[in-house]
Amino acid sequence: MKPKVFILGAGYAGILAANRLEKQLKEAEIVLVSESSEFKERIRFHELASTGSEKKIKIKDLLRTKVNFLQAKITKIKPKENVIEIDGNPNSIAYDYLIITLGSSQIHQIQNVTNSIQSNEATSNFIKKYKQNEIQKLGIIGGGLTGIEMASEWKYFHPNTSVFLIDKNEFASSFSEKGKNYLKTYLLQNNIHILDQTKILSTNENEITFEDQNKISFNCILNCSGFKSSPLLKEAGFATNSKNQIYVDPFLRSLSFPNVFVAGDSAFLENSILRMGCVTALPMGAHIADQIANLIREKKLSPFLFQFFGRCVSLGRKEGLIQFTYGDDKPKEWIITGKWGAVIKELVNQFTIFSLKMEKYLPFRFYFWPKGNPIQKKEPVLTKTISIGT
Repeated sequence: MKPKVFILGAGYAGILAANRLEKQLKEAEIVLVSESSEFKERIRFHELASTGSEKKIKIKDLLRTKVNFLQAKITKIKPKENVIEIDGNPNSIAYDYLIITLGSSQIHQIQNVTNSIQSNEATSNFIKKYKQNEIQKLGIIGGGLTGIEMASEWKYFHPNTSVFLIDKNEFASSFSEKGKNYLKTYLLQNNIHILDQTKILSTNENEITFEDQNKISFNCILNCSGFKSSPLLKEAGFATNSKNQIYVDPFLRSLSFPNVFVAGDSAFLENSILRMGCVTALPMGAHIADQIANLIREKKLSPFLFQFFGRCVSLGRKEGLIQFTYGDDKPKEWIITGKWGAVIKELVNQFTIFSLKMEKYLPFRFYFWPKGNPIQKKEPVLTKTISIGT
């Protein structure tokens, strides 16, 4: 019988894994499962939220013809039984190998703040809930890449509005001094107010109260403070961390179930440099496809190798920042800014879709990435919590 490989999630990692695996394993049945029929460019959610429009891409248009696409909502994963359950189907669906690429659809909850652009559903709800030209004062909680890009994108398309970027940590601390200064200068010149190292006492839909008892009112507050993976993973019995990410080994296999591979935001490789994002999801998906092909053909598995090259930030439509980094993601004092920063950032965004299409159309493996040992030495940790779902 043909080995059955099920892939849960049709994001960057899932689609790339499906196409790359199909080219190597003609003898396998490959099924990609997604609740939506459309591919969502997560790296453009800030653009969608600011303009209200998006270019729709059908998932089927990105898949090789022999990859089976199943549009369904996954309700349960049972790795002990090697089955999944989907909404509307009373029967369990069996698999031989499972690839989990469900991404991160849940945010860190902030009391009384329901608005977010951290997932497709949240972004769609935000657009439906507000008329964009009626928001005159926008508060964004979270000064990471999502918050920075959302603030600058919103200000570009709505220049007469007030925008506040609020973070409990130091602003742009992961950037070099040149990068940090450039970001601060750009935001201040565009009247985007930065409130960093500021702790929030309480919130509601239109007001934030800080620990010093100062208050600021807004037409809208967006929560861009962080990500969590699907709670399905913990409920399934996988060993997970506090973000519901599955602990994986160096081959990207679940520590609990060796026939389950995990890529993207759903995976957590302990003591590694890896972080959530498209930059790691694509190579992880490609690597898993190669390893499952090796596994089925009884060849030796290889550990996942990856190193960073830089990070890209869009600042509206006309400016951007390219922060070059060392392999471990620490910043170098080398940046590209302004128009060329915007051009490079857009090319990087387009390359993600281009990679998916090339992996579909070309008969050989196309996608490549910078490789290095992702494991780093860390100071000993006295305690560690691993959640085991029931």
